[in-house]
Amino acid sequence: MTARNLFIVIMTAGTVGLAGCATKETATLNVQTMSASDASAQRDGVSVAVASFEDARPEKSRLGVRHHLWGGETTFTVPGGKPGDLVARVMADYLKQKGWRAQTVSVGSSDADVLISGKLLDFSVDADSGVGRTEITAKTKLVIEATNKADGSIVRMTLNGDGVEKVFWFEPEDAQQLVSEVLAESLDKLVQNTKVEEKKGAKVVRLK
Repeated sequence: MTARNLFIVIMTAGTVGLAGCATKETATLNVQTMSASDASAQRDGVSVAVASFEDARPEKSRLGVRHHLWGGETTFTVPGGKPGDLVARVMADYLKQKGWRAQTVSVGSSDADVLISGKLLDFSVDADSGVGRTEITAKTKLVIEATNKADGSIVRMTLNGDGVEKVFWFEPEDAQQLVSEVLAESLDKLVQNTKVEEKKGAKVVRLK
């Protein structure tokens, strides 16, 4: 056997061995808001109840998937398996950082100044691994509806976010961090585009 033939045999055997290692795994991503306190937060801020978001995505069983270099897959999920519940919790935590008295509730079961409900049109993170790199892509598209208890008025808003990152060595935490950052940026837009007003002794939110 020539040296060239030996090289081909070794490479072929190696390729077969690597293809045989292709696996399907699951990674749970604990998506959360970034820990950035707001110095202007007020203790007596508007009270907000955040209901679970309706999951209107075509693919509801997962958050996304990572395609491995040699054919394996890792499916990304969230704790509890319900992205709509997770987004509501993340939003409530974020609003608390901004000085709003926020909590998650069932629809129609709160006396808060504002009831926020919504719909997930896109909430995903995917990763594709190649030689020496993994590209991660995260997207969010949230439809927000905020109902003021004081006068029944409704504020509606659609929030879009996306982000891309490339890493050399991939860990599930990389996908978790990117989708957390993209979601936090969307929530930044929510706060930046709304204002709190007083109406007959109660607080209401309006679009700026």
